[in-house]
Amino acid sequence: MRRITYIAILVCISLLADQSLAQQKMTTDKNALSPKEHSLISISAFTAKGDLEKLKTALSTGLEAGLSVN
Repeated sequence: MRRITYIAILVCISLLADQSLAQQKMTTDKNALSPKEHSLISISAFTAKGDLEKLKTALSTGLEAGLSVN
């Protein structure tokens, strides 16, 4: 009877651990920046810094990522 109890506890712990890891991965993925957001940050930084060469590259990358010009 003790052996069955230990096995049941181990199964429950492993199921809870798997669920916790899955939730962690979903949270991490949800908080990651999209390519558009990443491009906006680069464009903003190079604009503020006045680095025109890197800004040109960042603008091209942003347009390729799906940003549009308004």
